[in-house]
Amino acid sequence: MSVPAMVLVLCFLVAAAGCSKKSGPGEQAKSQEELLAEKRKADAVYNNSITPGVGNVYYEEKLIPNAPNQLVYKLTYNEDTLAAYGKINGSGQLQYLTSTVLAKKGNAELLVTEMFPEVSKSRMYSIINGKKGKIVVEMNHISQTRVAMYVLDFNWETGASTVISQTYFENGKQTANFNSFKETGEEKDRVYNCDEPQPSDDMNKSVDNTLDYFQCGGHAYDSYPALAAIKAAILKSIEAVKNATQYQSSQQEVKSMESNYNYLNSIFKSISGKVSGYKFEKSILAGYLRSLAAEIAELKAKLRPDVSLKPFVEASDLQYDEVTDNEIKLTFTLIDNSTGLPYTKKPIGIDMAFVIPGTSEAVYMETKFTNTANGLITFKLDPTTLPEYEKYTNLTARYAFSGDDWNPSATRDITLKFIKPKVVMADGSAIPHQLMYTSGDKKVFKLVNEDGRDIVVNYNNVTLNNSNAKVRYTMMKGTSDFDLTLHNDETTDQITRLEVVYKNKIIQVISAYVMPPCGSAPTITGVTYDCSPSGIAIKVAFKADGAGILPYGGSGACDMTETCYPVRLYFFSPGASQFEIAANGYRVELVSGTVNEGVIAIYIAGCISGKGPRESLDANYPNYQWKVQVMNRCNKRSAMVSL
Repeated sequence: MSVPAMVLVLCFLVAAAGCSKKSGPGEQAKSQEELLAEKRKADAVYNNSITPGVGNVYYEEKLIPNAPNQLVYKLTYNEDTLAAYGKINGSGQLQYLTSTVLAKKGNAELLVTEMFPEVSKSRMYSIINGKKGKIVVEMNHISQTRVAMYVLDFNWETGASTVISQTYFENGKQTANFNSFKETGEEKDRVYNCDEPQPSDDMNKSVDNTLDYFQCGGHAYDSYPALAAIKAAILKSIEAVKNATQYQSSQQEVKSMESNYNYLNSIFKSISGKVSGYKFEKSILAGYLRSLAAEIAELKAKLRPDVSLKPFVEASDLQYDEVTDNEIKLTFTLIDNSTGLPYTKKPIGIDMAFVIPGTSEAVYMETKFTNTANGLITFKLDPTTLPEYEKYTNLTARYAFSGDDWNPSATRDITLKFIKPKVVMADGSAIPHQLMYTSGDKKVFKLVNEDGRDIVVNYNNVTLNNSNAKVRYTMMKGTSDFDLTLHNDETTDQITRLEVVYKNKIIQVISAYVMPPCGSAPTITGVTYDCSPSGIAIKVAFKADGAGILPYGGSGACDMTETCYPVRLYFFSPGASQFEIAANGYRVELVSGTVNEGVIAIYIAGCISGKGPRESLDANYPNYQWKVQVMNRCNKRSAMVSL
């Protein structure tokens, strides 16, 4: 019913206005009070016909512009009262509901629900015989999909609270504890998962819209069955408190909350979407429920002493380095501005948000209270617990007194340096562009930071991806490194790419050249001689398994224990004490067969006309003794054969 229509009805009802019919002979004109009583009775009957249980509805006639928490309407329901309080905008319109009070038993038993869209929170508690209960249920809407529900043991004098239980929800379903709380923006983007109502001059429309918004953002009333899991968790938590030994003294309060919460759910479900159809009366709302408005408003921003928060630089760490640090740490001292000393009289709540620089997006939020022993408060955050934490290089710590809605607030800059692991050889040297392996070889590696600093590594988290199925690998993981053995069962050399995976991320690729097994030591099966254009040819027949022999000579100086000059020609010159390698004195060629079975030719000097190859060798090197030997790349050698 519009306001002009209401005025017209009253015009017909009120005799003093001259609009009602005149009294008949012997009739006494009804007073305004009687007419109003009749109207209220008729309104109650009408409203009850729409929603059984609903009686009279009263709207506040004078909404005060910019009022933060004004009583805006009362609705009677089965002789109880549901009162609603709202925030009024500058135009004197109801912007949204801030609180409801379900009053029973002549205001002796109240259930208060509050909603604070600007900080995305709502809470519920009881008032019994004028005393606020210590058990508070608080909902914290972390993001559009995440909700945290806490049952608190609340001290109304200090504002301090103890968490009795906590439950977390993702998309309306209970889940484990969040690694981080994320808020997506400020103001309208932070308001629960509901559409904020648009203020209207039509009080009926405003009531329906704001009531719907309050239910969606509040304590999961039955009118929003998608939030059934949250409601069930609230009731389960209340039941747990009721059965807890330490809260036996709060039985009346807890039982009242349990009963009235279910009752309030049924009321909201029955009136949802119907309020605009009820007949109502505009008046100046007064009485106890009106006086309660100011008291409820104080709960959001309680009086705070004259204090300030001073950063404790020496006890803070804002330059996070994952190699050396476990967490970000910010410590503050609460200062009594009147004395300049730490304030310790009572705990003061501080809100902390870690925000992505240049945005209003918080990756983690927390509220803590100052220590009454020394006035200190410390916030800690392990940034590696944040989703996709490696993409951040900086964060902004934003902090404010709780209840100030982040205004005013202060900030501190945080730098982040995360571990970027790489793989090196066990001695810390870089891995060659291509590692050389003989099948069965073992090499040792370790992980370090990109700058070479040692890091703590759980090598159980290190795995490999092998690109060549013909190469087998064995990986042995230790506490400080890992061994890698490669096997090649083929007869030819193999190349493979090994992706080193750490914590499900490829951190390095190793290229390995893997040769087949060397096999046993080769054998020389015979030696013959020949003259050729290249000189005297000492032809050595051999057999070798595995990878075969190395069919070449060498140049330069050589340690006799190494594989230099693998086809080796030794000489013993007159007056010498031992055989030596004929370094730089001969050339080698595989003239027939393969490296596993064939003939190699050792060319030295030249044949002398009229002499055979052996006679020419003796003529060129009088009184020399000669021996030959072949070897494989594993330095397994044949026996020396004398010429």
